[in-house]
Amino acid sequence: VMTHAVLDRLQTASDPKASRALVVQELQAAKATASAGFEAAFLDNPRHARALITAQAALTDVLVQVTLAAAMRLHPLANPTEAERIAVLGVGGYGRAEMAPQSDVDLLFLTPWKITPWAESVIETMLYMLWDLKLKVGHSSRTVKDCVRLGREDITIRTALLEHRFICGHAPLAEELDGKLWGELFKN
Repeated sequence: VMTHAVLDRLQTASDPKASRALVVQELQAAKATASAGFEAAFLDNPRHARALITAQAALTDVLVQVTLAAAMRLHPLANPTEAERIAVLGVGGYGRAEMAPQSDVDLLFLTPWKITPWAESVIETMLYMLWDLKLKVGHSSRTVKDCVRLGREDITIRTALLEHRFICGHAPLAEELDGKLWGELFKN
């Protein structure tokens, strides 16, 4: 529902910068309302924070999903190729769906092959919107092959990838990564 409302508002914007501002305005209001609810729930029952940690991650999921949808609307493709697909995954604590109110949002932007100019534009637009929402975003842009290679070389990357979760975008790409990670990197 929120995605449709935000995308409908994009029709009224005059340029990309104004479009981004409209998206951020809508999401900021939704984020503020949700955060106030989370705070009230915590004050009512501070010993039961597990649900709030999960709810914070779910709120972040919606913010990421809407920014991807908006960025793809702002960077349309007339004839998309196989290379112009993107999946957005959460990694680390966000990948586990465990977030405190000020947690970092660690994102993996996954593409099938080398990042295309279109994917670069979509990622950049998303990041600007997420930063404007005052989220602390850590991010990497990689291919499935890069993830496996870098995971073999660096224990920090391997650990972050262990806790990955598909958020939005092209699901088959995320499934391919999952299969490769468990089949080639984590099998031992």
